[in-house]
Amino acid sequence: MIFAGIVAGGCGSRVKSAVIPKQFIEIGGVPVIVRTVRAFLAVAEIDMVYVGIKPDWHEYTDELFERFGIDKKRVKVIDGGADRNGTVMNIANTIVADHGENKEDIILTHDAVRPFVTEKIIRDNISAMTEHSACGTYMPATDTIIKSDGEKVRETLNRSELYQAQTPQTFRLLDLRRNYESLSEEQKEKLTDTCSVFTSCGKDIYLVVGDALNFKITTDSDLRMANALAE
Repeated sequence: MIFAGIVAGGCGSRVKSAVIPKQFIEIGGVPVIVRTVRAFLAVAEIDMVYVGIKPDWHEYTDELFERFGIDKKRVKVIDGGADRNGTVMNIANTIVADHGENKEDIILTHDAVRPFVTEKIIRDNISAMTEHSACGTYMPATDTIIKSDGEKVRETLNRSELYQAQTPQTFRLLDLRRNYESLSEEQKEKLTDTCSVFTSCGKDIYLVVGDALNFKITTDSDLRMANALAE
């Protein structure tokens, strides 16, 4: 089976204008999280979508999905973890509890606040898993990137070797659980995304080409851009 795991446990503190977590903000009259879930439901190959949310917002999310007609047969809301990877692992463990351990199962992990993920990106992630055990979505760097101590430029990095990470990040479900459990607590604390679980174990990550519109709503300027796109 193919599952989507939507990470929606953040509080969105960098969107200063928000009075609720940014994944619940409406853009073009539709909450961000609803747009994101709909993007995955639109791909027939996705069997189930699991959404990891802060426990305090669990009931609100259920009511929101009902109001916007989200198919409850294909979507399940669960409590998230203490951090991003904790939420991912809660989703992974719930999938196994619901459906058992199957070596062919795939999970696409995705940020709830990337509502403009395209069908092509989702399908490219699924296709990559026919030949690879893990893949991530990346955009080649277009700007010159420098290394600095915060005051002076110390090094200009080779742009041709630099990529910006997006999501989905996609894995064999059992490989994800096994690799995560093999890490020490210190290693887990240093993880920056779910692909880092695999790179920390010396595993390869295959690159899937992303899209500039698949941006993460992080700041007020991102929110303004999202509203413009949605309308």
